[in-house]
Amino acid sequence: MLTLVKWFGLASAALAVGAYAVLVVMDWPNKPLDAAARSTAPGMFLDIDGDLLHYRWDGPANGPVVVLVHGFSTPSFIFDQNVLALTQAGYRVLRYDHFGRGWSDRPRRAYTADFYDATLLTLLDRLGLDTPVRLAGLSMGGLIASEFTARHPDRVARLFLFVPAGLTLKGGQGGWVRQALGWPVVGDVLWRLQWRAGLLADPQYAADAALPPENRLAGDVTVQMQYRGYGPALLSTLRHMPMSGQGQVFDRLAATDRPVVAIFGGADATIDPSSAVALADHVPQAQIRIIGPAGHGLNYQNHKIVNPWLVSWAESATLE
Repeated sequence: MLTLVKWFGLASAALAVGAYAVLVVMDWPNKPLDAAARSTAPGMFLDIDGDLLHYRWDGPANGPVVVLVHGFSTPSFIFDQNVLALTQAGYRVLRYDHFGRGWSDRPRRAYTADFYDATLLTLLDRLGLDTPVRLAGLSMGGLIASEFTARHPDRVARLFLFVPAGLTLKGGQGGWVRQALGWPVVGDVLWRLQWRAGLLADPQYAADAALPPENRLAGDVTVQMQYRGYGPALLSTLRHMPMSGQGQVFDRLAATDRPVVAIFGGADATIDPSSAVALADHVPQAQIRIIGPAGHGLNYQNHKIVNPWLVSWAESATLE
């Protein structure tokens, strides 16, 4: 009897491990991001240590360069409305999909601040952008861009931050569910079961439905979700890239004395608007604006307000 119970226990454990492998490690039932899939991408690809990073250029070839860094889950098409304003003003715009997002590969690794910083540095180096660029970041991309500027001030002329992460999140750290995501196996399974529904329920996307088409997200966020590695890349980022309590990053940014402009939304459901006050404390030279009724998608949902500020910053490092 004991032997039967023992074998039943072992068989159950093996089935559980197998189910975990299929569900999480194999990222079933999503498709591989292969050459056929990448052939539909709008940009080009750069091989970085065997993984392909998707990037694209817009605007006149001889224009001053503006580099755009997107956030946690929505790829670089989130900047479409901003790119249009910058290119019409004569700027050459470079944007890219973080590894794990959009059309970029999804390497299985720790998505740390060092990893994001190294990716951006390699991209600039390999594209021959060795003179200081105008750098803009959105949400998590604002934290990445701030860290990059603090580490490599000689590569950045000025910095623009749309609703930057790194200071205070709405609702704090997200409670026990957010903590549980850090647990091995349990966190993986929990994330695999809920990440897609959780992302699609984001108030940023829900707000789009009430807006005119020109103020909505200019791409389909679900396309990238069809390919293996997207969900695990986001989970790895949550585990290894803190999105709040990073005041020291902004202290080091302030020490570079680079011009900084930051825009926050008073109705942001992701970044607490109190981050504007915190940023002013950490970066005294920053010029900060708060759009009272705007949410987390203000860069495109409120592009008619923010684009003139973005172009003014690109031209003179100031808000006008």
